[in-house]
Amino acid sequence: MLPVSIFLIAASMLSATMLPTKKEAFVVITGNRVSVAAGTSLGNINCAYTSSTQKDTLVLNRQIPQSDRLRLAIPVKEFNCGNVFLNKDFAKALNASQHPYTKIEVVCLKQDGKSYTGNLNLIVSGRNIPLRDVIFTAYPGKGVTNLKGNICLNFSELGLATPKKMGGLFKVEDELQVTVELQVVEQARALNEAIARYKK
Repeated sequence: MLPVSIFLIAASMLSATMLPTKKEAFVVITGNRVSVAAGTSLGNINCAYTSSTQKDTLVLNRQIPQSDRLRLAIPVKEFNCGNVFLNKDFAKALNASQHPYTKIEVVCLKQDGKSYTGNLNLIVSGRNIPLRDVIFTAYPGKGVTNLKGNICLNFSELGLATPKKMGGLFKVEDELQVTVELQVVEQARALNEAIARYKK
């Protein structure tokens, strides 16, 4: 059994915002990727944003207090849609001049075997869209586990006008497929890594 002092130091290294109790299950978020796909008259387009800088601890299987929730703040102008014209039109469609960030807030994340179910709040163009019972599928990555959830939305549901043309080339459909991916390190491994850093 670990000495109490080492456990507390390891736990403090895992999160700057909250400390899970010894009996609570948790994962450590080490990165995220959000992508938005839309159908067009010429095929699908996909805009994505990836971050490996935001790290946080996410307690599982309970409602998370608002002050402790994981929040992903995504700069709309940093979505990559494949070319500069699509990037500009996508930012314009999401009203980036008035609302420069799209945000995703994790209200709770419950684990059931190898799958997860989460409640999220999506804040886009100043509008809060509650998303309930979003299913996240776990699949292995390089040194991490990736949790991937798919959400179907519409421009009209978000209170946004569907762009008639993006890049002056084609018509965009109303439906959006939003994919949220979280890179996580599970509890036992995260503690072991923190303890190893402390011992150095």
